[in-house]
Amino acid sequence: MRSRSRMLPLVPVAVAFLAACSSSSTSSGLSDAVEAPVLASIQPANAASGVAANAPIVLHFSKAMMSGMEMLVVLHEGTVTGPVVVTTAMWSSDRTTLTMTPQAAMKRTTTYVVHMSPSLKDTAGHMINMTAGTTMGGQTVNSGMMGGATPMMNGQWGPGMVGAGWQAANGTFGMMYTFITA
Repeated sequence: MRSRSRMLPLVPVAVAFLAACSSSSTSSGLSDAVEAPVLASIQPANAASGVAANAPIVLHFSKAMMSGMEMLVVLHEGTVTGPVVVTTAMWSSDRTTLTMTPQAAMKRTTTYVVHMSPSLKDTAGHMINMTAGTTMGGQTVNSGMMGGATPMMNGQWGPGMVGAGWQAANGTFGMMYTFITA
């Protein structure tokens, strides 16, 4: 009489083993919130005072940022809707640090606002996590701060709008950090 051995299916074990050992860099299974870039540091720091009138603004991001994102970081005089200060923006070679240098010295004893769009993206296309910016004193910009800005209607921006890419799906307008010159 022949003895028969019974084979158990190995598929579930093999799948579990492969899943546990997988190290794919393209599909991590992490949510966008985990993969999203964040602002890691900003100089001058939020609420800094006595900042030199010729000081550059330096923003360091946790990930390399997409080309053109420098257009979505603006320096304003006074308030988030104040006049835009013309700057020269340059990325570090790894695209994680943006240095903005005002083309003319900033005014003495004046408040300045660094305004970051909620549409900033890293090189993989992940939208920036603005919530993380509050740990450095950043403040979410709401429509009231924008002078009662309203969504785009009939192709026209409402009062206080700064253009496409500045209003998030939740109705906010990015993050701002302030400092005062010496």
